[in-house]
Amino acid sequence: MRRHHNKLYYGKYRYKNIFDMPWAGILYPTTDDNLQQMLDGTHRDTLHLNKMFWKVDGKVLKLAKFIKDHRSKMQFRIQQNKSIFYSNKGLASKLVCEFWEYWKGSTTVDPKVKKLEKNTMICKRLPHGSFKYQVHLKKDTHKYLTHQAKLNLWDFLVRNNGSCLVSSSAIISFLTDKDKQCFQGYFYVQDAKTLSPIYIMAGKAIDKVIKFEKVKNASN
Repeated sequence: MRRHHNKLYYGKYRYKNIFDMPWAGILYPTTDDNLQQMLDGTHRDTLHLNKMFWKVDGKVLKLAKFIKDHRSKMQFRIQQNKSIFYSNKGLASKLVCEFWEYWKGSTTVDPKVKKLEKNTMICKRLPHGSFKYQVHLKKDTHKYLTHQAKLNLWDFLVRNNGSCLVSSSAIISFLTDKDKQCFQGYFYVQDAKTLSPIYIMAGKAIDKVIKFEKVKNASN
């Protein structure tokens, strides 16, 4: 299961396109003013090409213009060798056509995610095959759980080890009293019935609970 594929990118876009553009970093910072200077030939880097590993050539200017023209319709990240764009279907198709020779792959989010509630994700496979909930603890969990509450929570998780899964060594060390502090982490719970008493025991220490909904007809 790939978590990022189970929700809309930036809460808005369904399409992700990845391009191999190691030269794109020359556009930083990607503000409209900086890109326009690139296009006008007045940018300082265009005046000193012999000092740059990547030249401000046709492909760089083409990308600069695309970003400037379509900035409001997409989100993008330029990192090391990859440039990643998030957009709707129409702009995604245009991106691939414009930069076909650099295109490495695409990912599309299932349209069902638009109907999901907050902190709910769809997936083809439930985490570890059977767990529907992921309980995230706060960054300073130790401030919200008393010593007894901590021991009670650990006792409950151990007694229900078929319905709960704690894979974080930091959480285990904290709940077993080996460490006095706990800075964030999460564990898995199989169903709503098991989740209810956890809310009672550790409600103040819970940051959020992610619910996973399995796509129909998808196997584990």
